[in-house]
Order: sequence, then structure tokens, then C-alpha cells
Amino acid sequence: MEEESVGALWLTLVAEALFTAVFLRLLVGYLRRRDGLHRDVVVMFSAMAVLFVLAVLSQVVGEPPRPVEVAASVLLLGQPFLTLRVARRVGPVPAAVYWSAFAGWLVSAVLLAIGGEALSSSAVLLVVAVFVVTEIVAAWFLTRLAMARAGAARTRLWLAAAATALFAVAILLAGAGSGDPEAAQRARQAARLIAVVSAAGYLMAFAPPAWARRAWSNRAAYDVVRQLLQAPPDAPASQIWQCYAEAVRRATSSGGVVVLISAGDGPLEEVARVGVPGRPDGAHTTAARAELLGFSGSASVDDRRRPPPAEALEYARAGGLHFVTVAPLRLPTGAAVLLLLNTHRNLFTDDDVQLLGELAGQAAALGQRAELLTDRERLTGELSASVSALTVASKAKSDFMANMSHELRTPLNAIIGFSDLMRTEPAADGQTSVPTEWIGHIHSSGKHLLNLINEVLDLAKIESGNVQLRCQPVDVQEAINEVITTLEALSQRKQLDITVAVSPLRAHADRTRLRQIVTNLLSNAIKFTPEQGKIFVAARRVGHDVAISVADTGPGIAAEDQQRAFEEFQQVGGEHHRAGGTGLGLALTRRLVHAHGGRIELVSQAGHGAKFTVYLPTAGTPAAVEAGGARGGVLVIEDDPAAAELLSTPLRRAGYHVTVAASGEQGLATARANDPEAILLDIELPDIDGWQVLAGLKRDERLRHVPVLIVSVHDDAAVGVALGAVDYFVKPVDRTTLLTWMARHGLVPPGGDERLQVLAIDDDAQGLELIDATLSAEGIQVTTAASGVDGLAAARSRPFDLIICDLIMPGLDGFDVIAALHEDPATRGIPVVVLTAHILSEADRNRLSGKVIAIAGKTDTAEGLAEMARTVGELTGLTIRSNMVVA
Repeated sequence: MEEESVGALWLTLVAEALFTAVFLRLLVGYLRRRDGLHRDVVVMFSAMAVLFVLAVLSQVVGEPPRPVEVAASVLLLGQPFLTLRVARRVGPVPAAVYWSAFAGWLVSAVLLAIGGEALSSSAVLLVVAVFVVTEIVAAWFLTRLAMARAGAARTRLWLAAAATALFAVAILLAGAGSGDPEAAQRARQAARLIAVVSAAGYLMAFAPPAWARRAWSNRAAYDVVRQLLQAPPDAPASQIWQCYAEAVRRATSSGGVVVLISAGDGPLEEVARVGVPGRPDGAHTTAARAELLGFSGSASVDDRRRPPPAEALEYARAGGLHFVTVAPLRLPTGAAVLLLLNTHRNLFTDDDVQLLGELAGQAAALGQRAELLTDRERLTGELSASVSALTVASKAKSDFMANMSHELRTPLNAIIGFSDLMRTEPAADGQTSVPTEWIGHIHSSGKHLLNLINEVLDLAKIESGNVQLRCQPVDVQEAINEVITTLEALSQRKQLDITVAVSPLRAHADRTRLRQIVTNLLSNAIKFTPEQGKIFVAARRVGHDVAISVADTGPGIAAEDQQRAFEEFQQVGGEHHRAGGTGLGLALTRRLVHAHGGRIELVSQAGHGAKFTVYLPTAGTPAAVEAGGARGGVLVIEDDPAAAELLSTPLRRAGYHVTVAASGEQGLATARANDPEAILLDIELPDIDGWQVLAGLKRDERLRHVPVLIVSVHDDAAVGVALGAVDYFVKPVDRTTLLTWMARHGLVPPGGDERLQVLAIDDDAQGLELIDATLSAEGIQVTTAASGVDGLAAARSRPFDLIICDLIMPGLDGFDVIAALHEDPATRGIPVVVLTAHILSEADRNRLSGKVIAIAGKTDTAEGLAEMARTVGELTGLTIRSNMVVA
């Protein structure tokens, strides 16, 4: 026998290696599924895998024993029958053909076992003929199956059929040319090449890469979508789903197809059905929904190890079908399931499920087309109404701009005009003397301009939900009297009679915002009440609320204008009754009242004055709630006790009231009961996750404006902010970062009766007096020291929340004081603010780096000190009792 070349040996090994790769891939799939179909496919490729192993072993340990070679050859001769057996499992194959193929294999095996290498030429031809004919028959049945399928499954069946036919040709050539050695050698070489191609075809059919499967599915997807698009534009969803079911049946050659859909959490309802006679009894329950959505894949109706869902089983039995494929579909409108019912198994189920799952989304979109057309007509009407509303809004905006330009020009003209006059006044000895009236005009015009801008900015803050309220018990009588005193000059100018009837009451409100509400209402009454008219201010308790009312004897507001009176940029009434202003006062007042959880009412008749009543919660309401579980404060929603402790401990030490909820549901309930001022939210929670909690908070009208800080181990800041969180921290969060964030969002801890302790060190006695007076008015306890030595001694004598230190002092200057404070462990944790009138050099700033938290310029004006007081208030609120170490 002529020795074959090395190249021929390598071709043989390549072909057998490819067959072995297919075998191993299918073996893994079978071990995962363990069903009869995949077992038969694995056995179909086992012969070539065995031959490959024997060929490799022969190169290492020599030729295998004769019985092993015979057994491997017998298994190889059975490959056509095993292929036909796989085809019979997935499609109809006549019994006569099937058993004839088995008989041919049996005869070939007997001849090979008896004759061995001495097999006669006629016997060889018989064996080769049986192999080739059976293989061609198997390829034919695979081709018929491919013609009835679509998408990736169709292409894979075509490849399997072609590979089977090529393998038959390879065997035919290998057995040809026995009379001519040279011709036989050429035939065997061609056979090896064809076997390599056949093996590659099998590999692409049974183990294709993902990109190939997607590419094959695209054409089928296009055909099915084209069929769906042929439905009329106004076709109802039921017609679209019926068209989809029919297209699925054609694409998969299924005996029956059922589509089940659920719009919410209820049972799955049948929307389309083809090939099965009627709806099974007792189906479409909530339990059936869970069973269907939890099952994916194929199963026989007789499978006891992994039986199909009961509802799918009923459909199959009603249609006399034996195999079920369940494919859960993901639709934007809810859950859905596709049932494929067949007489035979499906060879490439995964491809069908992927293709049909993608097309279900297209069907759902088309099914909504009729609804969308109806919605479009409705939206067209709404759009028309919106255009009209926008026209009105545009006119209101134009009116607002006109009013604003007038309101801005008036004070600006006064400021510019009188300042120009001051510039032109003659100077004497380098000093210019100007009338005090001019200074008064500039000062009052500047204040008017500032109030106007603040009013617009306040409205914008409330509109965006960024307004921060520091609610506390407020003496209503005191607040009203303060406002009346402030507006006394305006009321006296018009000789108005203001009657006040206020009971001793305390409201739970932001003191500054409450004064702003009363000021807006009272100034409105003064503005519109004619000279020598009357205004009545009253406050009384109504249930759990404090009712503050302002009534006047002005022109009143007609019923049709009363709602519009609270809209932005609006002024109601006739032209002769309108007054200057932007039309923002009542809109701003209403937003502030709503931000407090209150309401505002208007009672008026044209020509008979107007009465505005504001309802705010009494101060007793929070106290009563606090007895059982404090309202406000900070809510930490965190299921890990250690993580919750790391967040809550520094907050409690800083003076905040902290409530911890260990789950998402508990967090939502606690938030609704306690109205927290801020919420710290973890994402990974045991019941509902943090994203669902955040969505629930934003849906609640009362809680939607509460700032939410997400604290998570995952860095999904963009998602968190997009869903409504104000900030996002990745664990772990250090104490300084957390407390700084609280202060930056205006969340200062309640101090109770304990005043904040500030030490001011300055050699300027007037400066100390001004600091003391200004900060004391803000409720801050100030201790003063007139030198660096005294200041250092005071700082070491008792704890302070903040130290304000001048730099330029005789003896021990500010730099030395700050250095000594930083070196002493007892004072190192006290935050220090530098107060200086000098511009610091780079070297000076380097000396202070890491030892102070802020550098502020000295000021000798009340406004400047008030601003400093607010800054100090935030800093002390941030650091109170927290022993914060400044880096």
C-alpha cells in the first residue's frame, strides 16, 4: 500500500479535529440540557471524534488494537443513520426509510467485522453505496426542514444538509478508483479536502459564532416585519398580534402559536392564537403567569423531569401537539409570552427565541399604532390649546418685561442721577459735601432694586425646588408686629387705619419666610387700599393650623380674576386700579405657603375689598409628633448596620437628629411620617432597591423637594442625578465631606437652647464690638480677646465651635496664634476663620494652609457683618461638637 504524504495526513487530522470540535461543543450543550435530541446529535459526531483520538494516539503509542479499529469503523458507518435519526426527531421521516437505513448500517457493520482488511471489492462497493445513499437521504430530509424554516435556523439547517451531502461525496471518492492506484490516490486527496469543507460546514451549522447567527436572522426579521407593516395603519392591536402569530408560524413551521400578554401585574391574557382549537379552561391566572414567565426553553408534554407550564400543556393537548417551546418576551408595555407548539422537537430553539423575541417588540409598537393615532388627534387638540396658552404666556412675559424694565429703570435712574450730581459737586480741601437727601435717595433706590431682584430670584428658587426652609416655632404676634413696624411709613403716607387682632400663637415656620409672606400680603393691601382706608390683620388658631388673614377696603378682585391673581407676572383689575410692581408678590407668597405645607385662600368681591388668609401648621404639631418619632432631621435608608452607623454617628455628634430605616419600604414609610429635611439613600436594599425608593419619593408631592444624597458602593452618579438625587457619593464617605455637604445645602443641625460659641481675637476694640453685636443678634455667643496671648489662653480654657482671628496684632500676632492652636491637640480641631484687612501674599497663605478653613476680609458695615454672621452660622452649624479636623 502506497505510503501517504505528510500533507494528506494533516488534511485528515484537520477534518477529524473540526469534527471533534463540533462534538465537544455539542457535548457541553447536552450536559446542560440532557434531552434526547441533543444526545442523538452528540452521538452523530462521536465517530469522527473517536477516529481523531485514535489518529493522535497512533502517532504517540502506535496503531490501536484491531477490535478498537473495527468498533470505530462500525461507528463511522452508522453516521448516516444517526444523522437520519436526528432529522426524524425534528421532522417527519417515513418509518420504512428509517428502518431501511438501520438495516443498511447493520449489514455494513457485519461485513466489516467478518471481512476486515480482506473485504472484497464488491463488499466495499456495497458498504460505500449504503453509506452514501443513506447520507444523501438524510441530507434531503434536512433540506426539506430548512425550506420550511426562516432566519438563523433556516441557514443552519441548510449548512447541516450541505455538510452531510459533502461528507457523502468524500466517502464516495475515498472508496473509488480501487483498480488504479494513482487514480485512487487522487480521489483520496480530493476526499480529504471535501471532508475538511464538510467538517467546517457542520461547525458553522451546530456551533456558529454569535455574529453569524445575528446576520442570518436579519433577513427573516425583515420579512416578518414587512408582513406586519402590511396591516392597515388603523388596525387594532389584536389584528397586529394575530398577524404576528401567523408570521411566527410560517417562520418556524410550528403546529400552533399562542401569544399571551399582561399589561400590568395581572394574569397573562391571550391576544393571538393560530393552529390550536380554542382557549383552555382554567388558564390565565396569576399563578399561571408566574409559572410561564419563569420557564424558558422546550419540553415534551410527557417530560416528567422538566414538565412544561400547565397552561402551555393545556394548549398543546388541545391541539394534539407533543412539544412546547416557551419564550418570555420583553415588551415596553408589560410582560408577554410566546408559545410554540409542535409535533416534533425544534433543533435550533435558541435562534427562534431570539429572533421572535426581537420581533415581538416591533409587533407591540405596531399594535399601539391605532392608539397612537387617537392620541395624536388628542395631542393635536392639546397642542392647539398649548399654543393658545403660550400666546397668553408670551403676552404675560412681554408685560412682565415691560413692568420689569420700568421697575428697574426707576431706581437705577435715581442712583445714576444722584451719583452724577454728587460727582459734579465742587470739592473743598479734597472733600466733597453733598446733601444727605441725595445719599438717602441712592440708598433707598438701591434697597428697592435689591428687593426687586430678590423677589424674582426667590420665585425662581421655589419654582426649581431649591428653596431651603429652617422651620422652628415662631411667635406669630411678634412677626406681624415687626412687619407692621417696617411698613408703618407706607401706611401713614396714605393715612391708613390698620387694626390688629392677633392671639398668642406660635407657628411652625421659617421665621424669615413667614415675615416675607406677611410683608407681601400687607404691602399689597397698602398698595391697593385708597387713602384713609382700613386694613385688618388677624391671626387665630383653626384646628391644627394658624390662620393669618389680611383684609382691606380696596377695589377688590372679581371672581373671574381671583385664580389669575396668584399666577406669575399677572396684575388683575381695571387699568385705573393697577399699581406698580411685577405681579410676582402673590405668586411668590403662594409658593412659600405651599413649601411650608400650608395653603392660601382669597375671599373678595369687586368693589368690596379683599381678604387673604394663610394657613400654616402650628408649632405644637411637630412637638406632638416628636414624642413618638421626631419629624424633620436626617433619614438614613441603609440595610447594613455598620454602614448606617458610619453615616449616622458623625451626624448625631454634629447635632442632627438621625433616623435609620433598614429597608426601602420602611424608608418610604418613615419619610412620609417624619418629613425629613434630608435623606441619605443606599441603592442595594433587601426589598425594593434605592432607585425605586427614589422614584417613590419624587412621586410624593410632600417629599419630592427633600434633597436626596445617594451613598452607594457603585459609581452611578449620572443615573442618580438624572433620577432626581441632588448628589451622589461612593462609599466610604468621610465625616468632613458629609458634614460639608449638609451645610452647603442649608441643613444646619438644631441647636436647641445651646448657643453657638465663637471666640473673636482682635486688638481693635471697635472691631470686636461690631463682631459681638452682629453675631449676638444672630443667636451666637461671642467671647472676645483683645490680644493674641489672651485669645490663646481663652481658646485653651474651654471648647469653642469657631475662632475668628485677626492677623496683624502687637506681640503675639495672628500667624503665631494660629500655629499654636494647630500644634495643641486640645485646640487643633477648632475651625479657624482669618479676619484681615490686608491682602495676603503667597507666602502668608502658605503659612496658613491646612490651619484655617476660610480667609475673610474685614468690614465695618452692618451689611458686611450680617453676611459674615450668616457665614459663621453655617460654619458653626457644620462643626458644632463634631471636633472636625481641618485638612
